[in-house]
Amino acid sequence: MREPGPAWDPSGHGPMPVGSAEPWAAGAAGPAGVLFPELLAPPEPPPPSQPWGARVLKGLARVLLWSLITVGAVRGLLPDQAGPTATGVDATGQPPTVTVEPSERDRAEAVAAVFLREYLTVGEDRAARARRLGGLTVRGVDLRRSVDVLPSVAQYADLVVPAGSRSVADGIEVIVIAHVLQARSEGYHDGGTLAFVVPLAVRREGIGVTGRPRPTAVPVGPRFSLPRPPAAPPSMSKLAGRVAHQAVVALVTDDQAALARLGGGRPPSARQLPPGWRAVSVGPAEVTGPAGALAAEVPVRARPPTGPVSYSLPVQVQLRADARGITVRRIDAGGSP
Repeated sequence: MREPGPAWDPSGHGPMPVGSAEPWAAGAAGPAGVLFPELLAPPEPPPPSQPWGARVLKGLARVLLWSLITVGAVRGLLPDQAGPTATGVDATGQPPTVTVEPSERDRAEAVAAVFLREYLTVGEDRAARARRLGGLTVRGVDLRRSVDVLPSVAQYADLVVPAGSRSVADGIEVIVIAHVLQARSEGYHDGGTLAFVVPLAVRREGIGVTGRPRPTAVPVGPRFSLPRPPAAPPSMSKLAGRVAHQAVVALVTDDQAALARLGGGRPPSARQLPPGWRAVSVGPAEVTGPAGALAAEVPVRARPPTGPVSYSLPVQVQLRADARGITVRRIDAGGSP
């Protein structure tokens, strides 16, 4: 039996052209009765089998991938327990509270006080007032006719004081207390003490008022009573009152010898009246406390550096009672030591 040559066709259907990659390539005609002669081509060899370890790693990778997909799908179905949702609210349905740094809080309170003073001040030049308010608000805030006064009345706030703040969604709310005066042709009238909540936005670009202030209660409690300190023992109350009165007189007249005598040999620690204040008169002392901790309050009428008005100032005196008698430990008139 002879070996087949390079042009020998093993199928027995005739010679195959030399150099052809397929039995029926280059438009060669196939055997009679075969519609798709290319199907008679020998199949491609199967891919080499993977080692056992590679098959295990591939299976584990598939398990891990599907686990991650499952966990992501479950988390997407559960409600978010922390942080704002895509709608801008937290888990309770409220807008998230913005944390405001202490330095930004101080600036926001200052801006709120300046804004409320301009807001409550209404004079003849309404256009100038609108321009001043516009420099303190964010864009889109409409304050027209927010404060309406009679044409013959002008109003202004002679005092505005921030009285606390709290962080809210997108910024901070500041409580501002203001005292209002109203000017008419016959003079000034007291417009009362008012309190407003001013909303502000805090951004890196700056701080701006986001809307009209709303009124709130003035944070001042009703008149109430505090327990009075116990009265001094009657046996030493009169003497302690006289010593306290003499000590305050020596303080306002700068009598160092009398202060040393009343202090038991050396002057007690003392704080003088503020610089420029002048004592006009010294009243009787009111003594309280037990024998081991006597205290007295002595009223002093004094005038400030300028003006004819005088004020009654309380001067605090701390006393000590022992076998030698009653001595002065400290005098506090509220000024410099």
